Amino acid sequence: MRIDSASEADVAASMAWFPSVGLLMGIAFALEDRALSSLIPHAIRSAIVILSMTFLTGAVHLDGLADTADALGAGVDRARALEILRDSRIGTFGAIALFFALAFKLIAIETVFGRPRLAMLVLAPMLGRWAMVAVSHNVEYLRTSGAGSAMLGRDGSRNPAIASIVPLAAMIAFFSRKAIEAYVFAVIAVFILRWFYRRWLGGVTGDLIGACGEMVEVLAMIILAS
Repeated sequence: MRIDSASEADVAASMAWFPSVGLLMGIAFALEDRALSSLIPHAIRSAIVILSMTFLTGAVHLDGLADTADALGAGVDRARALEILRDSRIGTFGAIALFFALAFKLIAIETVFGRPRLAMLVLAPMLGRWAMVAVSHNVEYLRTSGAGSAMLGRDGSRNPAIASIVPLAAMIAFFSRKAIEAYVFAVIAVFILRWFYRRWLGGVTGDLIGACGEMVEVLAMIILAS
């Protein structure tokens, strides 16, 4: 289905608010975690929160991570990698990536309590969605149609600026050494992935953007748990 010009503008504008959505999701996870704290054991509560993080997004970003991992398995064959990224099936590399992403999230959240746990639940989803905006800024989109093309084709210059406002405000609320480290490593990861995506395939697709979001979210959770 073709996206008309009005809806393209709406989709493009929405990308700037990805971190805001991530912040709201993180608050929802924190409230869920708080509500369950007096009802079920810590470990099971952690697993339920991770399950909620997966289902609330429809696992779409995890799917992007899996497809990206499978495409990496194609090695230097660019055409084959792009073909795999268009394939909805999950292969061996994708399954391994999913396993470790969810395992790292579960282990990370299981190790923290109190305010550090709250910071993790709120900041990690937000940073992951900020990374999705940053990694795609001024990078060629490798498909000529679809929502991703609409997102990156308009309002590109203002999206990163708007998207960075909420993370900066959240830093004030959750200021700590670990939070600073999570932010710094998120920025570093985005720059590395921007370089890698350009060198590997010459640009980005929706799967690559989603994979970046997942990787930064996992990285932030690991750092905040360390």
